[in-house]
Amino acid sequence: MRRLIFTLHLYAGLGAGLLLALIGVTGSLLVFYPQLDQWLTPALTTPATTATPLPLQEILSRASDAVDGAEPRRLYLPGTNGDYHLVRFDTPPDAPGPLQVNVDPYTGEVATVRTWGAYPMTWIYRLHYTLLAGTTGKYVVGVCGILLALFAITGVYLRWPKRGRWRRALAIERGKGRFRFYFDLHGALGLYLFPVLMVVALSGVFMVFRAPITGAVAALATVTPAPQPQSTPSDSAPVDLDQAVAAATPVFPGARLSRVYLPRSERDSYRLAYVLPESNWQRYAASSVWVDQYSGKVLDVWDERQLGAADTVLAWQFPLHNGEALGLPGRWLVFVSGWLPALLFVTGVYLWWRKRRLKRR
Repeated sequence: MRRLIFTLHLYAGLGAGLLLALIGVTGSLLVFYPQLDQWLTPALTTPATTATPLPLQEILSRASDAVDGAEPRRLYLPGTNGDYHLVRFDTPPDAPGPLQVNVDPYTGEVATVRTWGAYPMTWIYRLHYTLLAGTTGKYVVGVCGILLALFAITGVYLRWPKRGRWRRALAIERGKGRFRFYFDLHGALGLYLFPVLMVVALSGVFMVFRAPITGAVAALATVTPAPQPQSTPSDSAPVDLDQAVAAATPVFPGARLSRVYLPRSERDSYRLAYVLPESNWQRYAASSVWVDQYSGKVLDVWDERQLGAADTVLAWQFPLHNGEALGLPGRWLVFVSGWLPALLFVTGVYLWWRKRRLKRR
């Protein structure tokens, strides 16, 4: 049995290891997506100021003017994408993703007009999530997540020590030759980071196969569907974004507005996503308020603090995947673990190559 598991672990790793290494390294870079994007684009850093921010409706108008009057679809506020507001529009023909405009919150100056998926960090995101191959590539990434979990489990099985030999299993010997060093590095690091690899792999599988996994969970436990309230059309003029924000703000006192989904039709509503003061998820806003686009009344609320067990498990998958659920230490842990598949692939190939040379001799 051990021999069979070793053979599967070896040859499956040689076959899929390079792809897993690519997915892991790009995932590590995405852990610090906003910071790296801001570093690569210095224009997205606003100087410190005590000025009063412009009304959000004005920000939308400035962004729309910069792209020939296109209709804005979504707004990300500072704290999620650098220091600028980010306004998202529909995807232009033959473009890899939506059109995005960054606007200074205080002056209304347009800093950048970019297409998602075309600039460096979003290109890395596409590579990580779809291998630049659309839906087919996304499913391949999902299968790779399953393989990563299987590699981790079989690797731990093969490295698992006999009673009383845990110290040896967790040690990385130096001074006993390159083969022994790589062998220990391959096995011990796999043991150390096994929990993180499993969490990252399985949460990634969930994000690719979200619908079937959610359906499976719903068959075993209560899963609350996300609200989809509709606005009631009226002869009166729709409320603007600032009025919608004013209506939603009292629902979560002290919370930070992270992003806004704007109405797309006459029956659609504003959806405002908030980061609660006690939440560890500073990028992933898990609580939302829906506001009628005509009356400005609150239609529904999604409060992360009131979710059931199944809803909580599902909601945690994305912040677990990028480490945000555990704060900055969790993000660094996921960043480091993302490089592990590449290290395991390199050391595994070296060990396999050395053994083949020895057998031939």
